[in-house]
Amino acid sequence: MNILLPQVGQSVAQFELGDYKNFVYLVMDWETREAGIIDPQKDLRAPLGFLKENQFKLSGIFITHTHSDHTAGVTELVQTNPNITIYVHQDELFRLDQNLHSIRTIQEGDSISIGQLTLKVLHTPGHSQGECCFLLKGASTGLTLFTGDTLFIRDCGRTDFETGNTLSMFQSLQRLKTLPKETLILPGHHYQPECSSTLEQELRESPVFRCQSAHELEALP
Repeated sequence: MNILLPQVGQSVAQFELGDYKNFVYLVMDWETREAGIIDPQKDLRAPLGFLKENQFKLSGIFITHTHSDHTAGVTELVQTNPNITIYVHQDELFRLDQNLHSIRTIQEGDSISIGQLTLKVLHTPGHSQGECCFLLKGASTGLTLFTGDTLFIRDCGRTDFETGNTLSMFQSLQRLKTLPKETLILPGHHYQPECSSTLEQELRESPVFRCQSAHELEALP
């Protein structure tokens, strides 16, 4: 699937930024002109330019986890948008700049509004203890899951970083299996030729979903 280019009327846009091929996402409600940004990298000229051109107010920063490649643009956004809110799990706060005061901690099951759109929080530890996915319903793209570094296309995030845990990752993957198969998967990095997938396709093709235990998951190359 091709990258989700920013288009008028589309509720999700995808940008590849940085040396680590990070995907940064905009979630936009065209009725209220309110927008959120997921995992902002540095050099946000393209997404911010699109928002300015279409007269959007950026109201929220949504962080799947706080590894630096997913948060490098946070300070700049807070400086230029003083009323913006940062949404992040409590267990991820220790990596953020302690001078940031516009933080709202999130947890499993929370629902956060972006205009008339809603992002539901799924706590999916494994790559990092406080890692979360964000589930968007009712968008122009259908049911959409922003997976950060929990689930990639035909792979999942590493578990050998600080606060990572293979058993937690296995359990998080089992949880994602239960979502509707038509769910659009939008990962945190461009590690495969495709830019997106569906849960149905990943269940069919991804080795991580064929694992029956954390031991099997850890043994994957």
